[in-house]
Amino acid sequence: MILSPAAWAAFDAVLRVFVAWQVVWGLIAFVSVWRDKVLASGGRRRVPERTLHRTEAWGGWLGSFVAQRVFRHKTRKAPYQRAFLRIAACWLGAWGAVIGLRLLAN
Repeated sequence: MILSPAAWAAFDAVLRVFVAWQVVWGLIAFVSVWRDKVLASGGRRRVPERTLHRTEAWGGWLGSFVAQRVFRHKTRKAPYQRAFLRIAACWLGAWGAVIGLRLLAN
């Protein structure tokens, strides 16, 4: 794929924004899973799974994945994990496409 240097510079700028987006939403998702764990431990009203999945879908899938492992929370709940894995697969596919495009440029 032949693009001008200016086009590649724009692509790289968008890529940096994409990474920053993922980091911010990853932190939000991490905190959301942690908060849900704390609320569950105290027997209080929990963070709705729909909210957790929304933060994952917006880009926080990796932060949620790390939080699930760190806090050992939501790891054995099959319906939750199925939805989470679908979201993560979509994001991994998107990253694969972005990285593939970048590698084709070299």
